[in-house]
Formats: sequence, structure tokens, C-alpha cells
Amino acid sequence: MKKIYFDTNVLSYLRSGSNLELNARFAQFSSNDIVVFSPAHLEDIAASAMRDNTDAKMIDEEIEFLHKIAKRHALRPVTRDDVVLYDEAPQDCYARVIDQYGKNDDAEEIESAVVADANRNPAGAPREMNNIAPEDILTPIVYRELIALRLSSKGYIDESEEVGSLRWTFADLKGRFSVFEAYVNLSANILEKLGYYREKEDKYRARLHDVSHIIYGAYCDVFVSADKKLVKKAKAIYSLLGVPVEVIELSDFCRA
Repeated sequence: MKKIYFDTNVLSYLRSGSNLELNARFAQFSSNDIVVFSPAHLEDIAASAMRDNTDAKMIDEEIEFLHKIAKRHALRPVTRDDVVLYDEAPQDCYARVIDQYGKNDDAEEIESAVVADANRNPAGAPREMNNIAPEDILTPIVYRELIALRLSSKGYIDESEEVGSLRWTFADLKGRFSVFEAYVNLSANILEKLGYYREKEDKYRARLHDVSHIIYGAYCDVFVSADKKLVKKAKAIYSLLGVPVEVIELSDFCRA
């Protein structure tokens, strides 16, 4: 069974029917291909409802379409350590997201500060950094060291794990979801600070959701996105940790 993760933009194209190549490619899926969804998809939809006051009927239609495409194939954190393929409808996940949406206030505030700092006090310029291959951008050991220190200071790992964490791969973190989630967030913050496909300050909420997609996409086989910036950042972070996921832009996916 191959688990395929579409980001929200790809799902939007699929829903509108505006990308004929995507429709044709999706029609070719075999019985072994399943599209999965995660809380990140429902957080995208919830933001439209809670922040943009999108009409409730449109919200329901969007969730229903997600149900049609991904059925009950949910990626769900069932503990702080474990993410599993769970039998659940998108509507049930959405209800949980809405119930806990107050937590997003803090997350968005932190995200806004990260993106603002990256733009106002950059450690690099996009015109230079964007020329570096995603597989190479995070290879200097100093970035692993910074992540390890931050994980330790925030209580995600013990000090005794700091040295070992410099050699971590996804195999070491797959069963430690809360640590993996923090690791991806810290890696994404470094990329932003470096100017690697940096987002503008007003795009902090979109970036918050993009990072969530990177986190959950790691638990699949293929991650498809229509966003070049997201593709580059996902490839960089997955390369850092050896995440065995094929990250592919929508145009390339349609031609495959």
C-alpha cells in the first residue's frame, strides 16, 4: 500500500477540476494507492472558518470533498509518541481541531515572531541561499547542534541525549512524535532565518500550516505539493533526517 499525501493546494486543484493533468493522474491510481489526510488539512480549513469567516456551507463542502478523496484514511497522533493510520472521517478530526482552536492563538503569535525576525534580522539572502540544493542547505553540523541544544533547553530531550541526537535519523524519531514535531519546527525556523525560500511577514499563518504538512507528510510514501517553497523546504528537512519520502511538485507528479 502506498500512502500519498496531497497538500491543501493540490486538493483545491483536484476539487476545482481546473488541472486536467491532475484529474487524469488521480484517475490512474491503483487499488494500492491511498490518499491520506492529517490534522494539518483540517487546520487549514478551520483557519478559513475561524480567521476568514468563510461561509459554513463552503467549509462543509470542502470537508466533504476531503472525505471523498481520502475517505477514512487519517494520520492521527494517538499518543505523544505515536502517529498511526487511523480509521476516522475528516469531519471527526475537524471537530477536534475546532474544539482546540484556541491553542492556535499562541502558535500563530510564535510563528509571526519567527517570520518577522527572519525578515528583519536575516542570516542570509534568498537570492544566494535559494541556489543551494535542498539536500545540502542543512548539512553543516552547526545546525544539528543548534537543534539539539534547543530541544534540550525546551525539555524535549535530556541533556544526555544531546550528543546522540547529532546522528539522529527519522528512524530514531518516528516513534517519538512530539520530539520529531519539535525537530521539524526548529529546522524550518533555521531555513527561514537563512533566507531559504523565505516567506514574507504576512504569510506566517500559511507557513505554520506548511510546516504541519511537512511533519505529517513524513509518515507517507509520497508528498505532493503545488508550492515550490514548500517542496524545497520539505526536501531540505527530510534530507537532514533521512526521511524516506518522495517529495514532488504537482507538475512533475502529473507527468509521472
